[in-house]
Amino acid sequence: MRAGARIICVFLAITAAIGMAWGWPPETANTPSKSWVTDATTEERVKAMLAETPAPHIGGIWSATADGAKVAIISGTPTGLNGNREMSYLIVALRTPRPAIAPGTVMGWCVASAKAGFYDCTLFSRCHGSELTEPKRFTLRLNDDARLSLIKVRDGLEIMAWKIIPYMFRSFIRERHDRPRDLDGLIRLWPDNTGTPPSPRYL
Repeated sequence: MRAGARIICVFLAITAAIGMAWGWPPETANTPSKSWVTDATTEERVKAMLAETPAPHIGGIWSATADGAKVAIISGTPTGLNGNREMSYLIVALRTPRPAIAPGTVMGWCVASAKAGFYDCTLFSRCHGSELTEPKRFTLRLNDDARLSLIKVRDGLEIMAWKIIPYMFRSFIRERHDRPRDLDGLIRLWPDNTGTPPSPRYL
């Protein structure tokens, strides 16, 4: 029994190490590891920037469904980004629940993919004082003119622990994922040229 337990522990440790190694996205290797501040510090500046350099489909001012943060999506490219620079966009904080995050702080960036309405996105996932760090990959999906879904990309290996259980007992175990992964995201605040209202209207 002890030998079997040790083998399982060693296997899990090796698997976790491989998963961490594979999990790091190579396309972020040369891109910024922490946030920086742009000139897009107010709604007026954002509107002026978008008037000068439009960001088709996703450009504008948005509200995050998770915490109510107000963010802007503008045309822009982080240093070291590979790919089509003409179809890359910066996600910039205008107002967040964290007072230390200054307006104009770049929270991440995204690049248009080959599939209409989908964008490869990188967002900083940790806050250290006034800086954001640890970029993580997401998929940004344009549901309609008023809504963007933010879906985290799952990299690396996944351990299916229940597979170790004898088959006769597996029928008692079921995976539950009641909440869809695409409910978090952004709701457009400006420009208000959408056909679908972000909030239901009652007559």
